[in-house]
Amino acid sequence: MKSKTLILILIMLVSTSSITPLSAVSGDEAVARFRAKMNSTQKLAGNISWTTANGTMFTGTFRYMRPGKIHVRFSSPFNRTIVSNGKRLWIHDSASNICAIQELGSNHSGGIAGMIRGYNATASPGDGGYIIRLSAPNRTFSEIVLNVDNSFMLKRALLRRANGDTMVFTLNPSESVGSISAGTFDFIPPSNAQVIMNPLDIR
Repeated sequence: MKSKTLILILIMLVSTSSITPLSAVSGDEAVARFRAKMNSTQKLAGNISWTTANGTMFTGTFRYMRPGKIHVRFSSPFNRTIVSNGKRLWIHDSASNICAIQELGSNHSGGIAGMIRGYNATASPGDGGYIIRLSAPNRTFSEIVLNVDNSFMLKRALLRRANGDTMVFTLNPSESVGSISAGTFDFIPPSNAQVIMNPLDIR
């Protein structure tokens, strides 16, 4: 299980919607609007797909509650559960029965809005919204491409490493979220699971 990469991605993940007419925007303005949208999101639920660097596609559902709480359940091709209560992140892979647990200190706050700080940004209209391209050769992901709708809600995120490895996430949010229990965002690993603590801290 590629715990480090998956944790980096999931720490960054969700966003949402207020309609802005399509017009030319600068990269910095697009990033500012995207951050504002994400920071104003209270809760979100829907379908999610994740394509790994080797082409494997996982599909499932997600729930999100501000601030920083997320529950993702991939059901195909096998079960993988990703849960965060904003302070701790769990990733459980049913195939290997490994559960990675990462304590989320202040270094991991801010979600994707914090993650994309320091990138050079350009923006262009595309696919009913905008395409925001971010580049920083010395970062973990040297290139990030965000597809957002005209309200700057995230629809698709592509993350590329300098070696060419690429990961793609797509979101299909529900218009009606309904109630979400806070208990959704805590996870108890199976008693027989192999637990790996703080894989991001391992050098």
